[in-house]
Amino acid sequence: MKKFISKLLKKTPVAWLQVSNNPVKMSIAVAGIGFSNLLIFFQLGLMDSIYNSQRKPIEKLAAELTMVSSGYSNLGSLQEFERSRLYQALGVEGVAGVSALRINRGSWITPTTRQKFDIFIYGIGLDKQSLAFPELMADMDQLKPLGNALFDRNAKKQYGDVLGTLKANRFMPVEVNDKTIKIVNTFSLGATFSADANLVTSDATFQYLFPKQDPRKIQLGLIHLKPGASPLSIQKALQPLMPKNIKVLTRDELADLELAYWKKNSSVGFIFSLGVLVGFLVGSIIVYQILFGDVMNSLPQYATLKAMGYTNTYVISVVIQQSAILAFIGFVPGIILSTGLYALLAGVTKLTIFMTSTRAIQVLALTFIMCVGSGALATRKLVELDPADVF
Repeated sequence: MKKFISKLLKKTPVAWLQVSNNPVKMSIAVAGIGFSNLLIFFQLGLMDSIYNSQRKPIEKLAAELTMVSSGYSNLGSLQEFERSRLYQALGVEGVAGVSALRINRGSWITPTTRQKFDIFIYGIGLDKQSLAFPELMADMDQLKPLGNALFDRNAKKQYGDVLGTLKANRFMPVEVNDKTIKIVNTFSLGATFSADANLVTSDATFQYLFPKQDPRKIQLGLIHLKPGASPLSIQKALQPLMPKNIKVLTRDELADLELAYWKKNSSVGFIFSLGVLVGFLVGSIIVYQILFGDVMNSLPQYATLKAMGYTNTYVISVVIQQSAILAFIGFVPGIILSTGLYALLAGVTKLTIFMTSTRAIQVLALTFIMCVGSGALATRKLVELDPADVF
């Protein structure tokens, strides 16, 4: 091993000298690769954050097991089932309690503009923790008075300056479903495909907002387990007790089902994948142009190497090494700029978007393929090169 490393260090770094010989060309190549990385990171990061935002409401459920209709597809189109089915779970060993979650889409009127917007409303029972929001966990009693509600502070600006109003006053009166209610606090959730804003109310206030909805029916059941109880074991014990129109799912299974629905039924994946392809092609073209120009300008030098007995494999490897060097150097500014862009987007859009090691490795691999592939295409002239033709 020592002999190999010593021999390697004694070799002239031809590829690095070729890359660094012209700082202007090198800077252009690095900038092109960095810009390509920025495009790819942007598309992948935004796609993952949008998909992951669909899981957030489910991840906030304060229960290990859930009960839904067998026709469940996504939170935006929940099917109802009898509330009494949820109470059957209390007869299974290991179940500590149950709670119902009622969900429906309401109509919000922004106080300042009088414009109407859809809003997702969650109705919860106050005898058991249903949603794991810090504001709710700290004080459930704030929802006890009829008409009190919590507003999603990560909602879009079109819903008005709720947070600013609450800082100046104890509550904010708003109209929802043509009824006046009070916003008494906020929580953090964010927009999803189903909703641009969210409200949390008590079950009584929910019924006040949706008087025609049957109180004996619910959209989502939460099954709370005793400490140490196995969710999978209780799920297996509970499912046979249910009719065919009821499913018992773990929280992760429900989140995966939600994500699978939107991946299949939305165009997000296709649009952002197309953006990744554009970024890949941009980088490939830039690297190819740089390396092809370098090959053409250095034909006499490569011809000399071939005349001295160096094989096609060697001269091609020099260009491939150049492309690999450019890939790694160009990746550095790309990932730095992308991390900063993620932080900016997270602040502006309220989406959960951040750099992950898995995504960084994926983009580095794509960058390497992009550069090495372009380098391989740029070497075609070297294979046909005959020293006699040059000299």
